[in-house]
Amino acid sequence: MSKKKNSLKIIKSAREMRKVALSIKGKREIAFVPTMGALHNGHLSLVKKAKTIADIVVVSIFINPIQFSEKNDLKNYPKNLQKDLIELKEIGVDYVFIPKPEEIFGLDFQTKVIVKDLQQHLCGLKRKNHFDGVTTIVLKLFNIVKPHKALFGKKDMQQLLIIKKMVEDMNIDIKIIPHRIIREKNGLAMSSRNTLLNKKEKELSANIYKGLKIGKSMYNKKSNTKSINIKRSIRSFYKEVGIRNIEYVEIMNPKKMTYPKEPSKKDFIAVAVRIGKTRLIDNLEF
Repeated sequence: MSKKKNSLKIIKSAREMRKVALSIKGKREIAFVPTMGALHNGHLSLVKKAKTIADIVVVSIFINPIQFSEKNDLKNYPKNLQKDLIELKEIGVDYVFIPKPEEIFGLDFQTKVIVKDLQQHLCGLKRKNHFDGVTTIVLKLFNIVKPHKALFGKKDMQQLLIIKKMVEDMNIDIKIIPHRIIREKNGLAMSSRNTLLNKKEKELSANIYKGLKIGKSMYNKKSNTKSINIKRSIRSFYKEVGIRNIEYVEIMNPKKMTYPKEPSKKDFIAVAVRIGKTRLIDNLEF
């Protein structure tokens, strides 16, 4: 695979991006990292991984309006385009695709891509239409960028599973590459939304990962290993440290999205909480 740093090319037109992708497709491998910008080290680790597995790396920056169920969430989503472009150029990304919403969704846009059953859990229970918006934009981006491989972080495990299912069901010839969660020094899973936390909230949010580790420790010690006991212990810990707004604490099987009474190494713990006005998710595999 190519290791040299190329000059970063910025593309804003879907037609131009598709034309460039088609000119590359049969000659070199394209790896794609879709993002909504406000890049952090989690995103950048995906990009660095992409450079090791393909000849050409394309990153998209697009805040997808149809995956937000709350208008304020869309309005307040962090943005830092100039910083993003500097960092991507430093890494040696080949192309950045930065379309405007009207470029992606025309005036009479009517189509949705729905992965029905897998979204009826975890975040899908509270965030109506969120995953429909995710799968719709991801499929559109796949059709425009035409990658051989696409990389997604494991922080949003449900999203990863839904995208993998969509690719399988729709016979899309793209390999989905999962990548590990990248964490801040205090253990908080890196997220663009972390920038919305004040100092006190950021300190409190470090306990999200601590709670997950308590659950995994219970499993490893083979004590009180029923899922209900593990979940109860995590919830109790969160309340003790001051995390009051707990949306869910669940133990799930990633292939079937089922809830085992006793977890196995194939399962994972997933949590969603609100700290201040910011919704944060995390998970830990057994």
